[in-house]
Amino acid sequence: MSPTFAQEVRRLRTERGLSLNQMTTRVPYSKGHLSKIENGQARPTPEMARLFDKALQAEGRLIALADAPLSPIPTDDTVLLIYDSMFDHHRKLGHRYSPSSVLAGLRPQVNILSDMARSAADPGLSRGLWLLAAKYAEYAGWMEQERGDDASAAELTKRAVQYAAKGGDQELEAYALVRAAEFALYRGDARATVDFARRAAKSRSTAVQAVAAQREAQGYALAGAAVLCQTALDRASELQESVHESRYGTTSLVDQVAIARAWSFHDLGRHAEAAAILDTQLPLIAPTALRARTRFGLRRALAHAEAGDVDHACELVIGLLDDIRQVQSATVHIDLTAFSRLLSRLRPAAGREVAREISDILFAV
Repeated sequence: MSPTFAQEVRRLRTERGLSLNQMTTRVPYSKGHLSKIENGQARPTPEMARLFDKALQAEGRLIALADAPLSPIPTDDTVLLIYDSMFDHHRKLGHRYSPSSVLAGLRPQVNILSDMARSAADPGLSRGLWLLAAKYAEYAGWMEQERGDDASAAELTKRAVQYAAKGGDQELEAYALVRAAEFALYRGDARATVDFARRAAKSRSTAVQAVAAQREAQGYALAGAAVLCQTALDRASELQESVHESRYGTTSLVDQVAIARAWSFHDLGRHAEAAAILDTQLPLIAPTALRARTRFGLRRALAHAEAGDVDHACELVIGLLDDIRQVQSATVHIDLTAFSRLLSRLRPAAGREVAREISDILFAV
């Protein structure tokens, strides 16, 4: 049997006589994240495979192993396996296409799965179906947020919490508070962001605590509370190193804490530092994760512009315009509006054409 990507990384690192600390100087990952990679808790992206293959002189073996399929549900139940596989397809569509087109197929599956769970005679199958219904509902809530419908997003997240509880998973209830913190963050409500994040941090789940600390830090940054922000970021980094697996949230980011740190720095006025972090992190996001690459690519451009390199920022945005049109993200449009205001204030020569394109996107009928 061929080794997994994780097993081969660990073997090659040991064979080369490298410690985890030494590996952090060769690849752009923390010691904690390296440990997760070697334990098979972080799915390898093509960029990750390329970096490790070069650092460990694997001659293409790690790149090939990164394409090996994974089975997220260790069960022989065909129904659960089929619907879990279908969920992966919905998520892949969500990475690239408009929320409305994804929701057309996703929302009906939430109702189908919950109906199947209620009528299943086998208690084990019923629990599995409730957990899948929760996963579908939680992701549908995220797509509704991306569509700009916060009320529908909140309703679906509430249903996800109820379904998860029926399946024996209490973690999602706390994670829903993280989602509420995200809603508040995008509204620009620093106090509510911090309040929801603190409530989520009471969870017994380390994974939820880690992402809650990230949102708490971003709430503090929004309010300009630099010391409190740094303390929360440090706590998030420490917690993240202990996270083995999280069933909810993003699968696109290699280092969530680094991304949260970058945007916190941006809100605190440390624009050059934010831009430098995003310059490093953006290439690590898989090319297939178009929505994440677009969102954080635009934030990277904003950071560069605020740091004084407006022409470079305009070049970055020009490269993103087609992707922005494709993913049709309400959260991306928030940052696009901020970039438009910045161009209006700074009036760079290179920004005139970009400003017209942005206006066409923001006010398209």
